[in-house]
Amino acid sequence: MVVEILAGIALVKSAVSGVKSMIDTAQDVNEISHHLEDLFKGHDQIRRKVAKSKQPKKGDKKWNDFLTSKFKDSAEDEGVSLSDITAEVIEQKQIEEQINAMRRMLNKRFGVNTWDEILDLRKKRIEEHKLQVAAQKEMDKIHEKESTEFWDKAWLWTWQSFTLVGIFIIFWYYLHWASKGKLPFIW
Repeated sequence: MVVEILAGIALVKSAVSGVKSMIDTAQDVNEISHHLEDLFKGHDQIRRKVAKSKQPKKGDKKWNDFLTSKFKDSAEDEGVSLSDITAEVIEQKQIEEQINAMRRMLNKRFGVNTWDEILDLRKKRIEEHKLQVAAQKEMDKIHEKESTEFWDKAWLWTWQSFTLVGIFIIFWYYLHWASKGKLPFIW
């Protein structure tokens, strides 16, 4: 989990540095959109991993080691010590700081409401994606139900056909036996 969180932080930092390097030469937001995508992916990745973990997030190792030595709380349980909590808060503040820097750069370069428009459009597309996924799941359920009904009917028809043919053969054999083989239309 820590590796994934650190990867998310690195993704956020690389996105911000990419935007900083391209902000003056970009003609529109589309030229830096992949950096914004990396920023949101990194932020979401960190948020999901922290929320999913059953153990409290320990935070950045460097910060945690430094704070553990200063607070002298290495004997406390992991995740509840002052150094662990401080490292986690500092890490979250650093990410928020990077996002705010990105917001200020984009608003300065492309207009006052650019960041808000980006967030609104992202939220709208996420909702559309969720609706598409839900509709696809519903279609899959319907298709699965139809497929199950088809194969149930096919099995029923096959079973009934073999039963009917079996009954016909048994009846035919009985007539052949009862007539002692003197049926003219039997081979």
